[in-house]
Amino acid sequence: MAVKPTWSIEVKGTVTEKGQSLQGAVVSLFSDSNLLQKVTSPDGDFSFTLHADTEYMFTFSKPGYVSKCITFSTKDVPMARAKQGFSPYDIEVSIFKKIEGVDIGQLLQAPLALIRFNPDLNEGGDFMYDEKYAKSIKPFLAVLDFEIKQEFKRAEQEKQVAVRDGELKKQKVLTWSAIIVLLLVLGFAIYAYRSFRQKRKMNHELDFQNKSIEQKNREITDSISYAKRIQDAILPTSETVKKVLPDSFILFKPKDIVSGDFYFFLHNKEKIYFGAADCTGHGVPGAFMSLIGYEKLYDASHTTDNTGDILSMVNKGIRKSLRQTTDKDSTRDGMDIALCCIQKEDKGMKVSFSGANRPLWVIRKGASSIEEFKPTKKAIGGFTEEEQGFDLFQTQINEGDTLYMFSDGYADQFGGDKGKKLTTKKFREILLEIKHLSMNDQLKHLESFIDSWRNKEEQLDDILVLGVRV
Repeated sequence: MAVKPTWSIEVKGTVTEKGQSLQGAVVSLFSDSNLLQKVTSPDGDFSFTLHADTEYMFTFSKPGYVSKCITFSTKDVPMARAKQGFSPYDIEVSIFKKIEGVDIGQLLQAPLALIRFNPDLNEGGDFMYDEKYAKSIKPFLAVLDFEIKQEFKRAEQEKQVAVRDGELKKQKVLTWSAIIVLLLVLGFAIYAYRSFRQKRKMNHELDFQNKSIEQKNREITDSISYAKRIQDAILPTSETVKKVLPDSFILFKPKDIVSGDFYFFLHNKEKIYFGAADCTGHGVPGAFMSLIGYEKLYDASHTTDNTGDILSMVNKGIRKSLRQTTDKDSTRDGMDIALCCIQKEDKGMKVSFSGANRPLWVIRKGASSIEEFKPTKKAIGGFTEEEQGFDLFQTQINEGDTLYMFSDGYADQFGGDKGKKLTTKKFREILLEIKHLSMNDQLKHLESFIDSWRNKEEQLDDILVLGVRV
């Protein structure tokens, strides 16, 4: 029986604001969501002793400030290296005050840094920041930086507006004082003048309010458009997919610029991973979930080719990143997904499939019906237990067979002559009607049909349909 390592390392550091030590900063140490130690530092300095083979989470907070967290892993350290001992590891974490009118804290639910042992560092290895994790979190920091700049700009504009309002109020007092004196002499003339002034002021205020609303709308749209650039940069292009799967299509129609739906593609040696995911919500909240989901899928797909195990690992990863527990105040965000692994064999092609609330449909060459592989009726993350398993299905596919994966956006869209939902049944019928078409023609047909079906109805959800013909 293996003996658990007993070495330890001291982690010390300082919590700062704008480069200065932050008095009264609260530093909490967790392991597996359990609070181990909590200190309030009078001068911003802190020190903890971390033990071997453990995943730790540090949180840094103070009332009126935005909390941050980082992960420190003492796992995977060779015993021979641990016996040499480690110098205290220094950390400097900067936090900033909350900005009225924007919930920056929602953007910082995931750890902003991951520190772990690197065997290639120095001689024999040492602890350092995980560059891969830092790269994956970079899109979140870009959006956060953009949001902060926008909010400071808004605060400055509101300050200028307040100054102008003060001047207007001061002038109003003077004007009314003059009106009281002039009323004794001018009578009706002053009354008419006052009415004119009030009308002009109302028009000015209405014009100013309209311009302010337009400005805020532009800022919101600019922010969301910037987030779309980040999401587009992470998702593979259709050209990249077609290099590996030339007879395929991707129908991707976000509801609100950015999307809670996303597609996953990875060509890893002889294996091709392809999947359609539907995250909780749409727009910016759904897009943030899609970034986390894509990263967890990417990491898990490099660990195993068992699609069921991949989904189990993603479930654990999302619950850990969002710190989801059984507590009623814990976040319940998650996602549904259909995931395939396509692999060449001597006798043809083998497809492994696992799903979380989303199925795989197969139309065999020459068949007049759809073969359905049903998913596990559990979501990824949210209310799903941490140890939840996901069923694995394997089947042989031959040349001319076609695979379909999709979110629920297409079938749930309202429209038609009676303004009703399209339904999954109708979606099946459409795919069977166009099964003989090339994949490019199928894409055009599905896109034109849903646009015609929707007509004047609002698009209710993100739409994602993937098709692959072997």
